[in-house]
Amino acid sequence: MSMMFPDPVTSTGPPAVAVRDLRVRVPSPGRAYAAPVEVLRGLTFTAPAGQVTALVGANGAGKTTALRAITTTLPFSDGTLEVLGIELGPANVPFPARASHVPDDPVYPEHWTAHDVARLRRRVAPDFNLRAFGAMLTAQGVAHDRRRSELSRGQITQLGVAAALAEDPQLLILDEPFARLDPLARTDLVDELRMLMARGDRSIVLATHDLEGMERFVDHLVVVADGKDVIEGDIESLREEFLVLDAALDENEFRGEGAPLIGASTVGGRTTALVSTEDVVGLPPRSDVRRPTVSELVTHFLRAAGTSDHRTPRGRTV
Repeated sequence: MSMMFPDPVTSTGPPAVAVRDLRVRVPSPGRAYAAPVEVLRGLTFTAPAGQVTALVGANGAGKTTALRAITTTLPFSDGTLEVLGIELGPANVPFPARASHVPDDPVYPEHWTAHDVARLRRRVAPDFNLRAFGAMLTAQGVAHDRRRSELSRGQITQLGVAAALAEDPQLLILDEPFARLDPLARTDLVDELRMLMARGDRSIVLATHDLEGMERFVDHLVVVADGKDVIEGDIESLREEFLVLDAALDENEFRGEGAPLIGASTVGGRTTALVSTEDVVGLPPRSDVRRPTVSELVTHFLRAAGTSDHRTPRGRTV
């Protein structure tokens, strides 16, 4: 199911990433002769150029599979996929040189140090900035001479991100970059990503299940559930389009009040849900409404996606 919004006009050029009806099938785990499992089931979204786009969803929603397809490390069976204006597909079209990808768990040999990573990156990216790479690692407290096997999982993530940023990519794709970082390291990483975006003509696509406190960093939101897009849009527009309702009514009682509820939950006789801004005038007097945070938008839309009896605003299709 998907709520469709017009693509925001953010650039006169092509979007950073454009995905249309993407379908990916993978072998059934542990069952060699079983039919393949369809992990992505018609995923569609656009990552505008010059913006930070977040793919958000629960574990297993298909976010990592989507990024692997986008970076050509996993073939897709149907749909279309464009990265930096280049259409990718089964014709062995290489991933664009001005794009960098940091997977969920960067894979380097156990005995490699940061020096080895730098040597590899300089071979594939002649513009690799060795000084910037070293400075980022030093700032993050990652020793240059320690082997991968001696680093924490968070430090391995920092190593992979530093190597990607040192290439000064036009498009940076990150899979769960914050999952293994402590709060301070997370803040430092966001600062580094802000510096990348400040250079102009840069785009970031990141997959995560947690956007707490990211309102001022992420521009464009794509909520993914069960291999499909649930909703997509500019974050500020979505926060104006919907409100969080908090009412002293049971959800079943509230359904008779007329305003459609999105991702409703009732605890202790109080119902919280998203409602369309245009429905505010029809709310009962016992209702409190406010602008949602990004996390609240995600939570309620994912809850709606997981129920068969969800409601949507007037004029929207699901």
